[in-house]
Amino acid sequence: MALSPNDMLARYLQAVGFWLPRSQKNDILAELSEDLRSQMEDREAELGHPLDEAEVSAFLKRRGRPLLVAGRFLPQQHLIGPVLFPTYILVLKIVALCYLVPWILVWLGILIFDRSHAVTHLANDLRSLGTLWTIAFTVFGVVTLVFAVLDRASTHGQLVSDWDPRKLPKVKPQPAAKSCGGTITAIAFGFFGLFWLLAIHRFPFLILGPGIYMLKGAPIWQTVYGPIVALSVAGIVENVVVLARPHLTWFRPAFRVLTNAFSLWVVSILYGTHTYFLPANPQMVQVASFANLAIQICVMATGLGLIIGTVVYAWQAIQEMRRSLHPATASLA
Repeated sequence: MALSPNDMLARYLQAVGFWLPRSQKNDILAELSEDLRSQMEDREAELGHPLDEAEVSAFLKRRGRPLLVAGRFLPQQHLIGPVLFPTYILVLKIVALCYLVPWILVWLGILIFDRSHAVTHLANDLRSLGTLWTIAFTVFGVVTLVFAVLDRASTHGQLVSDWDPRKLPKVKPQPAAKSCGGTITAIAFGFFGLFWLLAIHRFPFLILGPGIYMLKGAPIWQTVYGPIVALSVAGIVENVVVLARPHLTWFRPAFRVLTNAFSLWVVSILYGTHTYFLPANPQMVQVASFANLAIQICVMATGLGLIIGTVVYAWQAIQEMRRSLHPATASLA
């Protein structure tokens, strides 16, 4: 289905606006919209006819990826560069949130269930702040390194030039554009998650925080640790392939059918046991029981979600494969 010039321009502006700060978004988009429409009118006057879909697409493609255009309106950075800097900042914010919130929740658990020992836990945690900050800076360094490598790769062509404005998401009241920026973010989080998993053996408080003074992992986690790491690597591979070969629209759902099936096997192993955490001392038996019940419920919910997700991804994979094999028939349908 052909897109009108106004529709394509609206999608482009929406994709640019996704990466802009809220306080400046409306002003920047108004200025950019006026500039683009003026240039399109000049081009129409030069050609002597209204621009068609292909000509508007070529015009927007020359203007640049929405992520790159948005970066030009932000303070220029040297290490990461304007193309990936908005995504880089977004990833750092979310990583910081994911790093701090679990600690806060665990501390609330300590205050509720083990108030008498809270002072002792606090003293122990203050002695481990050096290790905590070392891990935080290491995580920051890993994320920065991944984006620096991706930014260096982007300067050599595909990430900046190989894109199609006609494939931008439809305009929505609350835009949630799925572009290569989202895939790059997923890759960065994938490396962060893999690093976190590999660090758990040496730093067990990464999974429990101060809760290591209350609970300790049961042997079942040693059994599923390898498969979970493999799933983390598979997630990175999936997004790298999608970034490198975006035209393979069937790959992601087909790959997720396989990873979901593997995840279901892991979940079945976890479901076969009712002991996920052991009390660190006799006073923590009640806390361990509560944690095991909560994990059991989460495992059941995860299994149900994976089953539903596998069916959905299988259907999507079949549909995308049909479109790939019979594009004309799929378009008519």
